[in-house]
Amino acid sequence: MKRMIISGGSRGLGAALVGEYRQMGYEITELSRSGRSGDSVKVDLAQPKAAQQVLDDEFGRIAADHCDHILLFNNAGDVMPVGQVADKAFDAVHGNVNVNFVGAIVLVRAFMLAFQSKDCPKTIVNISSGAALSAMEGWSLYCAAKAGIEHFIRTIALEQTNDPFPVNTVNISPGLIDTEMQASIRSVAQTDFPRVDDFVGFKTDGALRSPMLVARAVMAILASDPASGSRHEVADYV
Repeated sequence: MKRMIISGGSRGLGAALVGEYRQMGYEITELSRSGRSGDSVKVDLAQPKAAQQVLDDEFGRIAADHCDHILLFNNAGDVMPVGQVADKAFDAVHGNVNVNFVGAIVLVRAFMLAFQSKDCPKTIVNISSGAALSAMEGWSLYCAAKAGIEHFIRTIALEQTNDPFPVNTVNISPGLIDTEMQASIRSVAQTDFPRVDDFVGFKTDGALRSPMLVARAVMAILASDPASGSRHEVADYV
């Protein structure tokens, strides 16, 4: 059995990846607050402690079965709130850090606890962002979380080097995708995000790639057998 697990797989790139891997015969587990398919498991990564119990239960159930190949996509994320962090409510700041950073670590940890001893190929794919490498005014929370998780993924690769059944890890930056998050970015005030007009232009000029195109590029990257801990740009594959 081939298994694909993904956070935030109910829409956008996540939904496209779910569709593609389902066609390839993978059993799907989609983790989100909004998923309503038969493959969906309701979990809120903005509430890491509660999420931990859900993930432990679900991953334990999956690990009890034989697996030939296991993929985990850390895909859930939220750029909001945009703007000067000191101007934002504590709950909004806390929620962003939980979804983009703490929740991602909880997800990866639960996966490794459940599947580390499985003698089959295992890969954790972190869907990252250009924001992990470049600071962007108004995106301090998102930039910090994306940079932190990328480094976390690279460090996990080092820690897995001598394990008898290693988990491989890969960072993939998907570039500009035509998703609801992009629409949210275009709707913010310029005082919160000085580059908002650039993002309006990306949509107007047709610079946003479709989720399906990006999903297929992500799959091409993984099919190339990338080195554990490596970073890849979808733009190099489309």
